[in-house]
Amino acid sequence: MSSQPLFSALTRQRDIYTRGVSGQRPLVPVSPNALAARAEGVLSREAFAYIAGGAGNELTVARNRDAFTQWRIKPNMLCDVSQADTSQSLLGRRLPAPILLSPVGVLEMAHREADLAVARAAASLGLPFIFSNQASVPMEASAAAMGTAPRWFQLYWSKSQALVASLVQRAEACGCEAIVVTLDTTMLGWRPRDLDLAYLPFLRGKGIAQYTSDPVFQAMLQEPETADKTPTRLTADTLRSVWELMNTYVYGLALAGEAGVREVLENLWADFELSMRLSGCAHIREITSQKLV
Repeated sequence: MSSQPLFSALTRQRDIYTRGVSGQRPLVPVSPNALAARAEGVLSREAFAYIAGGAGNELTVARNRDAFTQWRIKPNMLCDVSQADTSQSLLGRRLPAPILLSPVGVLEMAHREADLAVARAAASLGLPFIFSNQASVPMEASAAAMGTAPRWFQLYWSKSQALVASLVQRAEACGCEAIVVTLDTTMLGWRPRDLDLAYLPFLRGKGIAQYTSDPVFQAMLQEPETADKTPTRLTADTLRSVWELMNTYVYGLALAGEAGVREVLENLWADFELSMRLSGCAHIREITSQKLV
């Protein structure tokens, strides 16, 4: 099987240089560092901190980048690459390239169409898009935008077995071919950039569309409040946050009043306290009709 890419670095270079003859320069910076700097100037402080920041002194981020620089491209000269083939087989499906679009939560902080924009881009290239558990758009909406293109689902393991089953079964129903279980958030990371701004997007109604569109999660919100819940101290800042959350377009859920907002926050916070063993992976597979990998 051979394939001719729709675009390549070579065609992009030609386009840039050809336009340069008439004085046009790229609107989007070519250098990754310059692109990041441009993004910092466009995004809100909170959005850039959440996207670019890491935990602690961000040593893990630095080490990951350093490790990536150790990889090298080994050139092979005098080889015919006029009909290059980048396709690969993965889980029984032939992909045009060994690339998957990884799950990124709270995409609405970076783009007004959020996950839908990424879904359409992935579908146009025939590459799998891994729907985020912390998406800004329900998985069903992203799946509808992708047609028959491949898609997977990222799962954060919840304390609620019913919620896990509901999310997994929804993923299967909307055509996801694999479940990616994420295990890195047994507790929220100590992220100084976010903490200094006292900002967590989920508490502002962002990145919670998979939850608010889920029937099991909606039912959890209807459970009666227990007497040991501490009332929220309604300061001016609290009221602004509640108003922002209530006015965020949350799919499938109408939030009524401060008590309803508190329920959403408490249920989401509980889902960060993950508990997962290898047996859980077998359980996930069992609750799918097609035994997703």
